[in-house]
Order: sequence, then C-alpha cells, then structure tokens
Amino acid sequence: MATTYGTNFNWQTEPLSTLRDPNINLGNTIQNSRIIQVNPTLTMSGLYNKLGFVRKSLNKPDSLHNFSNLLLGLLTSVRNININFNQTKGTFLPGYLPRTKYFGIDNVTGAPGLGFVLGSQRDIREMALNNGWLTRDELQTQLYINTLREDFQLTSTIEPLRDLRITLSATKNRTLNYSTNFRYDNSIGSFRNLSPTTTGDYSVSFMTLGTAFKDKNGSTVSSLFNQFMANRETISRRLGAENPNSSGSTNGFADGYNKDAQDVIVSSFIAAYTGKDANSVSLNSMPKIPIPNWRITYSGLTRIPYIAEKFSELSLRHSYNSVYSINGFNSLLKYEENRGYVSSKDVNQNFLPKFQFAQVSISERFAPLIGIDTRFKNNLTANFEINKTRLLALSLSNSQLAQLSENNLVFGLGYRTNKFRFPFGWFSQLRMDNNMDFKLDVSVRDSKTVIYRADVTEAEVSSGQKNITLRPSVDYVLNQRFNLKVFYDSNMTKPYTSQSFNTSFSNFGFSLRITLN
Repeated sequence: MATTYGTNFNWQTEPLSTLRDPNINLGNTIQNSRIIQVNPTLTMSGLYNKLGFVRKSLNKPDSLHNFSNLLLGLLTSVRNININFNQTKGTFLPGYLPRTKYFGIDNVTGAPGLGFVLGSQRDIREMALNNGWLTRDELQTQLYINTLREDFQLTSTIEPLRDLRITLSATKNRTLNYSTNFRYDNSIGSFRNLSPTTTGDYSVSFMTLGTAFKDKNGSTVSSLFNQFMANRETISRRLGAENPNSSGSTNGFADGYNKDAQDVIVSSFIAAYTGKDANSVSLNSMPKIPIPNWRITYSGLTRIPYIAEKFSELSLRHSYNSVYSINGFNSLLKYEENRGYVSSKDVNQNFLPKFQFAQVSISERFAPLIGIDTRFKNNLTANFEINKTRLLALSLSNSQLAQLSENNLVFGLGYRTNKFRFPFGWFSQLRMDNNMDFKLDVSVRDSKTVIYRADVTEAEVSSGQKNITLRPSVDYVLNQRFNLKVFYDSNMTKPYTSQSFNTSFSNFGFSLRITLN
C-alpha cells in the first residue's frame, strides 16, 4: 500500500502601495494546503494460496469437474482490488499581521503555529484573534477560504470463469469551497463573518440500468417522465412526515414541500430514473455510496471446435457506466433549522434546501452494449458494436428535463494480404506482392434531444439527427519509401428538426507518403 502526505505553506506580504501607507494596514496573507493519497492494492491470489484447501483445488486441472469445486472457483474469482483515494484541503487567511521566519513561523509570536505550517486544517481564526494576529483595518476585504477536493476510485478484476474477465469500477468525487468576509466591524467592536457561502460539485457512480430500455429512443411521450411527475406527491408526503416543522397539506402536497420544491423534485427524479418505488427510495439528494459499474470481456468461444476451425480470435465485449452529478450547488444565507430540521421557507412557501442545486444530471453509457471482435483464419478481421447513450439534465429552476438519447452502430472490416490479384483475370501480368490493407468502416448514428416540461403531456424535440458514414480505403506499400493510399468518404445526415437541412457529401482521393531515411 502506498500512502503519501504532502503539505505546502505560503506567506505573502501586502501590496507595496499599502505597505508604505501608515494609514492603511491590510496585513499579509497566509495559505496552506495538505494532500493525502492512499493507494492500497490487494492481490487476492496471494491470499488464496495461503489457504491449503484452495491451493490444492486451484492447482488441479480437473478440479472444476464437480459442483463443490466450481463453487470454490466462483468464490475465489476476485483477482485484485485497487483503491485510489486523494484528498486535498487548503486554507487561505487574509489580514495576517505577523512576519515569517524559519519554517514560515514568526520568531517573536510563534504564529501561525507549526500545525498550520505542516498542513493542519484546524480553524485558527479564534487563536489568531486571541493573539492579535489579525488586522482591524476595515479596508481589508479579502475572503477567508477553505477548500476541499476528494476523489475516490475503486476497481476490481473478477474472473469467475476461464476467459471471462469482469472489471468493476466505482467512483465518487466532490469539491467544497467555503468563503466568508471575516473582518473587523467598528460598529460592534469585534470581528464578523459576512456572507459565509459554501459552493461545490458532486458526482458518484450510479445505477439506472432498470430504466435504460423502458422508453423508445427520443420519444416525445415518456412513461419515465410521467412517473417522475407522479412521484412528487409521494415524496412530498414523506418529506412532510419527516419534518416536524411541516404541518398539514394542500392538494396532496405537504406543507413546505410543493411540487416545485427542490427536495421533492430531485428525489422524484432519482426514483423514476432508477426504477425504484417512491415510497422507499432514499430522500438523500447526494447518494453517499458509489455503485460499481462494469466492463465484461469474454474470449473463450474459440475453445469450441466448430468456431476454432473458422476463427483464430473471437471476443465479446460489454460495458456499462452511469454517473449521477450535481453540477454546481451553493448554500443559502437564509437557511435555518429548528428541532434538527429546516424551518425557513422561500417566497413560494417551500422549505429551503441546505444546498441549492443549479442542475442535476445522469450520464448513462453502454460503450458498447454489445461488441464483437473477430479474426478469421484467412487474416480477415471484423468488428461490430452497438453503443447506447442517455444523458439527462434536470434544471431545478423550472423542473425542465433535457434528454439526449443516442444509438450508434459501428461495423468495421479489414483484410491484409501480400498476394493480391485482381479478379476476373484483370491485369493478370501485374504482381502485387507487398503488403496491402483493405479497410471498410460503416457507422450509423441516431441522436435526439428532447425537452420535457413539468405537467406538459408531450415533449419538444429540440435537436437531433440521423447520420450514416461509409469509409472504405486501400493502403498499399509500394516499397520501403513509398506508401499509396486510396480512400472514399461518404457522409449523409438527416436532421429531426426544421432548423437544418438534409446534407450529404462525399470525398474521394489518394495520398502518397514518402519516407526519407
């Protein structure tokens, strides 16, 4: 396991323009940062080999012929587990009066303390006040700032069967930035926190597989969005029952949790697009536990005799990735709690959220949903894959949901030979015995962006297109210095809206590459 601890300290004097003015004392600034990195790696084979009955079973070629040993193989299928955790914290303190000497510490006052210099994130403002380290000049307007960034990633490789490899990955990332105008106020004769604000971003690996195929691609009438709208009453009642400051209900919605309240909207959205029941889904808008995504590869089909006769390589691929993100949030100055729950309301009589979200989104990708890579015995290669993408962006200002749906089909064909002959007896005297590569790439992409609005039955298609590309090419090595390539590129696009036109273009040409030694 590798562990890293790093720190940085910076002391900076105030600008010379104010430093030389006896009537102004803005003070200096100090800043520190602390980085912690933990990267444990667990290789499970070493653990399995220490278990005698497991070692004996794994070392026998025929040990999986009975059920008990097959079960043992499944239990020991985890090959490795890797964890990567990075945390960066920092503090910026303006209006700092002491000077700096050895190790950044003032040799007279001992400020700001060895702990701060070595990266401690303990709030030293109270200590600085008690020791007179901060200026009382009201012209000092720089912000006191705390920063936090955390990145967590877990990956694991599992091989439950021979030639079957599953890679699991879970991620969680968050940033927090706290800032306040911490300065002296002559009117009250003490220091004050003016406009304290916390901002940040958040993302976590998620699971929306249960609804990935529920709606038709780019449908303007969505059963999922309708479920999202229907969930609001249930979520509102649950939130109202949980908060002792909520009393009564109106039109099916609890007091303080109307249909446009942020806490109602986000939890209803999560329930609908994860396929969970609104009566049991978590009401936490920031899921704490990352859910693993996966990538699966299987290359054991060539062990079947019939397939082995035709193919030298044949592998199947599948990948799933889903991420839930909060794209910018900030604290609210008017947020207040009573009896442990929010009690302050906005102008719409909704309880204020602890953090106000600008947008929440879900990004889901099958890359690929299914992929096939092959190589025939005659050096012909082929690949085929179907990709599917769904991007959901929910605006909290108007409960408007933008959904990008994209299906992509890709087919590729390749062939290499050094004995090319033209068919039908054409150019029979021409011998082409150098390497010649044939390639054919075909892609069909169908994408559509649909805007769903709260309590509106039918959605609006805002953009989208169907695109078909065809790219054949031939690459021939004339000799060690010259390489000739002939290519054709065709691209056809049909839009889904009247804002653009059908387009089609084709390119044809050749290139000659010369290598100079």
